[in-house]
Amino acid sequence: MLKQFAESTAPKTKGLRTLYNLVRKLGPVRINTLTELTGYKHVTCTRLLDELVQEGLIYDSGIGASSGGRKPMMYVIKPDAFYLIGTEITSLYTTVLLLDLNLDIIASKKLKMAAHCTGEFTLNFVTQSVDELLASHNIQKDKLLGIGVGFIEPIDKERGVLLNPHLFPAGGWQDLNIIEYLQQKNTVSVFFDNGTNLAALAEYRKHYWKETDNLVFVSSDTEIRCGTISHGKLVNNNSGMDDAFGHTIIDMHGRRCLCGAYGCLQAYSSLPAIHDEVVRQIKRGRSSSISEIIKDAEEIDLHHVLSALEEKDPLCVEVTKDAAYYFGIGLSNLIYLLRPEIVICGGTLVPQSLFYEIAADTAQNRLKQFPNSHVQILKSTGAYNIVAQGAGCLVLDHFTEEK
Repeated sequence: MLKQFAESTAPKTKGLRTLYNLVRKLGPVRINTLTELTGYKHVTCTRLLDELVQEGLIYDSGIGASSGGRKPMMYVIKPDAFYLIGTEITSLYTTVLLLDLNLDIIASKKLKMAAHCTGEFTLNFVTQSVDELLASHNIQKDKLLGIGVGFIEPIDKERGVLLNPHLFPAGGWQDLNIIEYLQQKNTVSVFFDNGTNLAALAEYRKHYWKETDNLVFVSSDTEIRCGTISHGKLVNNNSGMDDAFGHTIIDMHGRRCLCGAYGCLQAYSSLPAIHDEVVRQIKRGRSSSISEIIKDAEEIDLHHVLSALEEKDPLCVEVTKDAAYYFGIGLSNLIYLLRPEIVICGGTLVPQSLFYEIAADTAQNRLKQFPNSHVQILKSTGAYNIVAQGAGCLVLDHFTEEK
């Protein structure tokens, strides 16, 4: 039945979809709450809920508190009614997650991107991972709703291709139709979106949609981006400005960015910017544990810097702290403009040494002139998996959300 939600416009199907979505959002939830929110008569609501129960999509959680008589039914969705595949593909790693309908991770596969990871090789890894994940958990293919894919790099959603895949360590991405390729290999629906949008969607759906309808997710990674939830909906645009946040100016006389402008946030707080500054300092004679492993500074890559950061290399930590300070300045500017209730910080750099703490403190200090703003700046709960979880959510939303 869940697959029919996206195909049928019949009033009954619409009612079933509406109730399923409310149970998904509010569960455990009583029938009285559902009748109040939908305006359905009690008998109509009961009949539709019973049908969802019979179809195995929802069930009574049994946790309702009794006031002396029979315990009220408290409905929740059945998370193993179907399954989702969520995938994130970046220049550093490809992540494939097997998810239930609560977006909880059942199992995962990960590929470290290297010179052999062409477009077709990577998509074949995704396909192989899907087969292995399903088989290892005895899940039939017809229980898979679809595959969601998130990219940090700019995308053309209409054509299903990457626009500028220059950051990948191998070729074969130019004009490769990712949606078409994966659909042919996996014979299921495939959906595709910007990774930061998907991270915002996953954080909202998993943790915050009972708390707020206005949320921003910011990511510091190979690029700096943001995704926005406004009035409970993911804000999408086709302007090709997915990385615009990274090109806000924090110092008009500062470093030159790859875009040609001076003082972009991207030139200070992205992973490539940290890498470039570390290399620059090593060339000037600063000591680093990286120099003991890589003798030629030109051969230092992003993985070397990340590994040194995890080992608390003093030079890498110092450079990252500076990057976090500038990120906090950019973050406060974004809050001034969008005025969200919650800001979630994610991306590769957030789990690193003090990056989140310094960025959040810097932003909050700049917001003190607005004491009534009460903006929460929080760390992403999903760390390195949140984009892939959002990609899975994209699949589920296709079948269940109002169009």
